[in-house]
Amino acid sequence: MIYSQHNLIPLPVHIKERSGQFTINRQTRIFIEKGLEKDAAFIHETLQKSTGLPLQKTGKVIANCIVLSTKTTRPHLGDEGYELDITQKQIYIKANHSKGLFYGLQTLLQLMPPVIYSASLPEKPANFKVPAVYIFDYPRFAWRGMMLDVSRQFFDAGYIKKYIDWLASHKINLFHWHLTDDEGWRIEIKKYPLLTQKGAWRGKDEALPPAYGSGDARYGGFYSQDEIRDIVAYAQKRNVSILPEIDLPGHSRAVTVSYPNVLCLANDTTASVQGIRRNVWCAGRNENFEMIEDILTEVSELFPFDYIHIGGDEVNKRAWENCERCQQLKHEHSMTDMHQVQSYFVRRVETIVNRLGKKMIGWNEIMEGGQLNSNTTVMAWLSAKHGYQALQHGYEVVMVPGPYLYFDMAQSADEQGHSWAGMVPIERVYSFDPQANDTLSANYLNKIKGVQAALWSEFLDKPAGIADYQTYPRLCALAELAWTPQNLREWNNFKTRLQTSHYNRLYNMGIAFRLPPPDAVYKDGAIAVKNPGTNLTIRYTTDGTEPNFTSAIYTTPIKTTSPELYKFKTFFENHGSIAMPAFPFPAATWSPENTPAKFELIEFDITPSISSNGDVEVKFRLRDGIHGLQVKKVELLQNGISIDADVHDGLMAAGRTSNNIYYLKVNNHSAGAYYSIRVEMQGRWEINTFGDILVTVKEF
Repeated sequence: MIYSQHNLIPLPVHIKERSGQFTINRQTRIFIEKGLEKDAAFIHETLQKSTGLPLQKTGKVIANCIVLSTKTTRPHLGDEGYELDITQKQIYIKANHSKGLFYGLQTLLQLMPPVIYSASLPEKPANFKVPAVYIFDYPRFAWRGMMLDVSRQFFDAGYIKKYIDWLASHKINLFHWHLTDDEGWRIEIKKYPLLTQKGAWRGKDEALPPAYGSGDARYGGFYSQDEIRDIVAYAQKRNVSILPEIDLPGHSRAVTVSYPNVLCLANDTTASVQGIRRNVWCAGRNENFEMIEDILTEVSELFPFDYIHIGGDEVNKRAWENCERCQQLKHEHSMTDMHQVQSYFVRRVETIVNRLGKKMIGWNEIMEGGQLNSNTTVMAWLSAKHGYQALQHGYEVVMVPGPYLYFDMAQSADEQGHSWAGMVPIERVYSFDPQANDTLSANYLNKIKGVQAALWSEFLDKPAGIADYQTYPRLCALAELAWTPQNLREWNNFKTRLQTSHYNRLYNMGIAFRLPPPDAVYKDGAIAVKNPGTNLTIRYTTDGTEPNFTSAIYTTPIKTTSPELYKFKTFFENHGSIAMPAFPFPAATWSPENTPAKFELIEFDITPSISSNGDVEVKFRLRDGIHGLQVKKVELLQNGISIDADVHDGLMAAGRTSNNIYYLKVNNHSAGAYYSIRVEMQGRWEINTFGDILVTVKEF
C-alpha cells in the first residue's frame, strides 16, 4: 500500500503522492488566517519548538510559507478533519475548525524527521524536508479515549501533562482520569477536606493500609483544584477533553475511612470482588446524596467536559442486605432485589449529574436493575457483548472491552499484568472492530460513540517507566482503530509503519515503550533466535546477566551445551525489551482443539525429547489466547504404562503463571520406546488458549 511510504499513525483516509519536497528553514514564514490567531497560536508555538526555527508570521501568503486556513474545499470533514496540501513551494493546513488544524499539524510533524519530537534539538537546527503530498483526513469515531488509574498508583501533574502530550500526538482526544477508588482519593474537594487529608494516603500509620507495592511508609498524593485547572487548560490547548471519574457506590474505601457515616448501619463484613470490606455508600441514607451532590458540584466546576463518570462497577451489593435503612428503602419502593437498589442509587446520582448541566457515563453495570435516561452513556468494559446489549436498551456506548483494550493485561506470558481477560498483545488491540456485529442494524451500531483503552495501575509500582511500557505501542494500535476507516486497516501494514519509523518517534518523545522480546529456541545443540521486527538488534550475554546495549550482537545460531546461561534482548538504539532465556524446542503444544472445558486426561507424544535416563522437567508455557490453562497432574508413560507422576495445581495465565513445572523420572530408558505424558487439564474459564509444553532431561 502506498500509505506505508510515510509511515503515518494513525493512517489517513486519503493520501496522494507528489514529486519533490518542501524545505522548512529559517526563511519559512507562517500565515495565519484572520480570526484564527488565538486558535493557531499553539500550532505556531509547537512548530517553533519542534523545529528550533524562528518561523515568523507573515501578513500574506508567500512562497516558502506554512498557511493555516479554515477555507477547506471539503466541508464534510467535520470539526476534526483536515486537508494537508504540501507542494515544493508551500504547506497548507486547511480545516473547518481549529481542532482540524491541530490534527493536520500532528500529521505534518509525523512527515518530518523523528528528532522533532526530542526535547533536545541541536543548537543550530538544520533544515527540515517534508515530502510533497496531499492528504484529506477525518476520524472514524468522535470519542477516542485513554483512561489512567491514579488511585492505586499516584502520578504527579508533570507526568499527567506528558501523558496528555503523547495522547494528542496520536490524535486521541479524551483523557479519562480515574481519580478515586478504594486505594486513594486524588481530587481536592474543599467542602470535604478529609477526603484528601485521610483518603489520599496509604501506610502503616494511615487510615488506608499499604497496597500494591506502596509499603509501610506514607504513600499517596492528590491534585489541588488549581493543579486540575492548569491540567485541564493544558489539555484543551491540545484538543484533549478530560473525563473525571468519581467511582461510586462501590470502590469507595477512601471515602468511608474519611467519612465513616456514609456506610450502612450494619457492621457488614462482606467483601468486594477485590477483597475490600466496608467500601460501599449506604443507599438508604439521604445525606449521602447531599454529599455526593456537593462533591460533583465541585467536580463539574473544574471540568468543562460534557460528561461525568460515576463508576458503578463491581459494587458489593451484599453490604446493603443487613442495613435497616437500605431494607426500608427496598420496602418503600417495592424492590425485589439488590440490583434494583443499585439502580435506585445510580438514578439518583444521574439526576444530580443532569441537574449540574452534565451527562452521566458509567461502566456497564449501571444498566442493572432499571432503565436510565437516554442521554446517559454506557462504557462497556466486560465485553463487547455488553456494549451491544446497551445499544439495544437505547444507550449510546463507548467500547472498552477488557479482552481487547485493557492495557493492564499482560502482553505475553513472560510479562507482568492482570490475566482475567487473557493476554492483550498489540496484535489483539489492533484486531478489534467495535462495529463488527452481524445481528445489529446500522441504526444501533452508529450509536457507538467511540472506543477507549484503560490502564489500571495495580501492577504499575515498578519498574520505572512501566506505565509507558503498558501503554505504548498498544496506544498506537488504539489510535488507528479509533481514527482510520475499518476498510483501510491491515495488521501487517500497520506493523511495518510502526517498526519502520514510529518506534523512532516514541524513542524521541522519551517514552519507555515496549519492544517485542526475541524468541530464542534451543534445539540440536544450538540456540537460534528470531528477530521480532525490523530496525531492531538482538543482543545477548553468556553468564546469565541482563544484556545491555553494549552486549554482543546476535547474528547466527550459537552452539552450546549450556543454553541456560544465555539471555537475549531486543534493542532499538539503547532501549531494550525484557530479557528472555533460550527455551527448548516444544515437545508438544496445546490449543483450543485439545483443551477441554472441564478437567480431562489429555495425552501428548514426547518421544523425541526422551533420549536417556534422567530427571525430566515438563514446563507449560502460555503462548497466546484469551484464556489460560489449569493443570492438576502430569503422568509420564513408557509404551502406555505409567512410570512416574507429579501431582499439584498449576496455572498458566498471562502475568500470573504459577507452579507450571512438573518433575518426573526415567529410570529404565529404552531406545525404541514410545514416551508420552498424560495431563489432567482444563481451560481456565474457557478453552481459548495456546501454549507450548517444554521437556528437558538431565541425565543421571
